[in-house]
Amino acid sequence: MRIETDGRPATAAELFSTYGHFTAMQVRDGAVQGLSHHLDRLDAAHRELFGRQLPGERVRDLVRHALAGAADAAGAAGTADASVRVLLRDTERISVSVAEPHHPPAAPQRLRSVQYLRPFPHLKHLGSFAQLEWARRVRLDGYDDALLTAPDGAVAESSIANIGFLRDDGSVVWPDAPQLHGIAMQLVEATTPSTRRVVRRDDVAAFAGAFLVNSIGVVAVASIDDVPLPEPGPLLAGVVERLAAVPWERV
Repeated sequence: MRIETDGRPATAAELFSTYGHFTAMQVRDGAVQGLSHHLDRLDAAHRELFGRQLPGERVRDLVRHALAGAADAAGAAGTADASVRVLLRDTERISVSVAEPHHPPAAPQRLRSVQYLRPFPHLKHLGSFAQLEWARRVRLDGYDDALLTAPDGAVAESSIANIGFLRDDGSVVWPDAPQLHGIAMQLVEATTPSTRRVVRRDDVAAFAGAFLVNSIGVVAVASIDDVPLPEPGPLLAGVVERLAAVPWERV
């Protein structure tokens, strides 16, 4: 992994603070799907947390610089595809990390519900200990990820992804609960008929299937707790196909 701050190698002190916000992107052939959405997210969060505008062109310049540096370090191999994070811990400095590209899991995911909601869930912030610890604990019990829920059983999101529920007509129901309005979720909303309503754990068996989605991609949900979900088949394939057709924007 390569980490730069303002275009130079990052120091340990610059990476110490756990206060701030970020976005995570998959780069393919030097482009990002929904890049303008990522830049808008960074700007909105920066204004909220630090009271400053965050120029999108500066972010793009620094991402390009970090990708080029990673290419040089790797001998110009594997430069066009990567996992990129843009992190901001104060008003001015921008850190960019470049790592190997990530891909969605091949197998449908088994989720275990836990009673926990992220604080300030509309922000993609750095305070992620609790959700990642819940994910670790449920994996020890044989599940793939944690499903975060409210005290009344209302479904919110997984530890790192949004969850969508499929209806028989191919439309998507998104839980109306405190959650991050993820970039990939926004792209699905723009390409597949979608609604929002409260979805509780007792409701999930009535759907035609479910899936997780984030910048890494889309994966079906096999079960929630001890409730198996239908294999979504062509319904989910349609979501994936329409999402894949969204143009990729050059960094």
